[in-house]
Amino acid sequence: MRGYQSEESHIRKVFQSMVELLFQDIPFSRKAEEAKERICDKLQGLWEKEEGEKSPLETVERILEKANQLEKAGILAGYSKEELAQLTAKEDLKDEKKLRKIFHEYKRYILSETFLIVCLVFLAAGCICNFSFPVLAVDLCLGTLFGGLLFFLEKKRKKYREKSKIRNLRCDKEGEAYLQLLYDRYVKRETNMIFLCLALAANGIFSNVFSYLSFAYTFRDIFQQISSQLIVMGIFLFCVLKNIWMRRFLASYFSSRRRKELKEHRKKFVLFDVCYWSAVILVLLLLRNRVHSLFQIFLLSVLGNMVILILYNLTLRSRFVFENIRVNVRRCTAISLAAILVVSYGLMSRDVWLLQPYISAVSNIQKEPDTISYKEETGVYTITTEKEQFKILQLTDIHLGGSTISLAKDYKALKAVKKLLLATEPDLVIVTGDLVFPMGVMSFSLNNRAPIMQFASFMRNIGIPWAFTYGNHDTEEMSVITDEQFDDLMKALSYRSSKNLLYPYIQPDIYGRSNQLIEIRGEDGSLMQALFLLDSNDYIPGGELNEYDYIHEDQVAWYEKQVRRLSEQEGYTIPSMLFFHIPLQEYKEAYELYEKGDPRVTYYYGEIGEAMIDKICCSQYPSSLFDTAERLGSTKAMFCGHDHYNNLSVEYRGIRLTYGYSIDYLAMPGIEEDTKQRGATLITVDRKGDFTIEPYRLIDLP
Repeated sequence: MRGYQSEESHIRKVFQSMVELLFQDIPFSRKAEEAKERICDKLQGLWEKEEGEKSPLETVERILEKANQLEKAGILAGYSKEELAQLTAKEDLKDEKKLRKIFHEYKRYILSETFLIVCLVFLAAGCICNFSFPVLAVDLCLGTLFGGLLFFLEKKRKKYREKSKIRNLRCDKEGEAYLQLLYDRYVKRETNMIFLCLALAANGIFSNVFSYLSFAYTFRDIFQQISSQLIVMGIFLFCVLKNIWMRRFLASYFSSRRRKELKEHRKKFVLFDVCYWSAVILVLLLLRNRVHSLFQIFLLSVLGNMVILILYNLTLRSRFVFENIRVNVRRCTAISLAAILVVSYGLMSRDVWLLQPYISAVSNIQKEPDTISYKEETGVYTITTEKEQFKILQLTDIHLGGSTISLAKDYKALKAVKKLLLATEPDLVIVTGDLVFPMGVMSFSLNNRAPIMQFASFMRNIGIPWAFTYGNHDTEEMSVITDEQFDDLMKALSYRSSKNLLYPYIQPDIYGRSNQLIEIRGEDGSLMQALFLLDSNDYIPGGELNEYDYIHEDQVAWYEKQVRRLSEQEGYTIPSMLFFHIPLQEYKEAYELYEKGDPRVTYYYGEIGEAMIDKICCSQYPSSLFDTAERLGSTKAMFCGHDHYNNLSVEYRGIRLTYGYSIDYLAMPGIEEDTKQRGATLITVDRKGDFTIEPYRLIDLP
């Protein structure tokens, strides 16, 4: 049977070649293409009827003798001489230039109508995802407007079609080549966009189903996620619809057999791609609790799908086009670069919840919870404890990437944090900045939303209260959420919902965010320690690359005001500590004096391990914070982060200056393999306001 079909196909090609020779001097038109197909069908029918009487070669020769001229072949197929004369007429032929003008005008109508159709779909989807009666009313008004415009354009397009006689065009050989070129172009675009849209749909289905099953999203969250991606979906839908529309219109100029074969083939490859992605999604969902690199596997599946698409374009597509590969190097390069940028930005901006299974498995380790209260009017948290000693653990520079590429390092970072928490059993955790790392190609992530939500979820499960002040990387320029949005997110995750994140809902009207005061008090109301968290900010607005900001004068004034207020309230100079991210210039000053053996600096532990020229990366702009603290006599210890290999702790001018041990597995090149700088700092305060500071290195823990 297969051999018979092969022979029949070969005979068909012979007849097609002969008919093309007969029509080589005939102007191109829709009717001429129909005549070619009709003559081929007639010759094919004659061959099938006479097959077996003589050898196949003799049968073909005899049939060709009956149709060796256009007139004989046409009459054989049922055409009259008058109809054949109309096909061969040379009047009113369009050349390539005229065809371009006509088709460009017609294409404008198709693009406009497609855009309006996508707008209507966009409105309907947006109404479903964010349903409310005001939204419905607005969408109905806009939908009526777009529907009216669509009806108007449809009528204009039909008038233009009749006026230009676009369906009955007759053209010369250059015009025919132009139509074939357009047809090939839109077959290619339609194929590629269908593949890409199915990949996009698979990505959305997998992400949302995985997030829902991992308890990260509710149905409302899923609808909001879909709503946020409607513009991207609309762009893809627009490209698919306009390419299908243009390809179908151009296909109407050629044989119905070609259209039918392409249609059947389209069904098969769409079915194949749907099965491919269904299998990928099903396998990944089944493996979600067993494998930590699901999104890496998904990315490999995307690459595999792209390889299939490339192979398809190089091979099977040639059956349905006139000339398969036409390479425009500049266009291909531009499109490839644009696609890489768009896809990379999309991947780096997405919420990735691969750490959620580990986070969900983390259990509460808090042993003796203290009482926490919050003053709405001041934004001050008060922790009241019955313990004689209160333990604070400083963590810094955790640098969660939140991407598929950083998954393994993020996992290590959270495991390190948990190990340190189990070893130190703190009553409060203070994170001094750079909790996340949305640095694009360095972390393959621009997302600073999902990682902070995951860390908040992690700490909520741990149960230990924690506070946070900003680093320079938490809200980078290209981050998914801005400074204000990050601040709003932290408030949403704070004490009212989590019961353990002590982020202030009310903040002083001064420079920066997360400027706050946390009071540690005994059960008798006595103040054990006042903890000030100050935003050291990130970069100087309009400054040079990595030109670090500093703690501004209004922040220092607020700190001084709070110290004086509390000291007056308590009747003595209160004990206090300061936490911030970027070190003050006095850190550098103290280190340089220590290196010279100056007795004004007392060494406790640690080192300056940074290998850069600036071993201490402080701002070049001075802050009056240290001088103010020295003058007030309240603050006896300051803690910072920022420089990942620095963990020096010294006393200078009566104030203990301590670098926190970093957690970072991601940000610094090669730091994953280094160990001696990784850890945390335990601060223990007593009821008299005295304190001890102990370093905890991860490598020293069992």
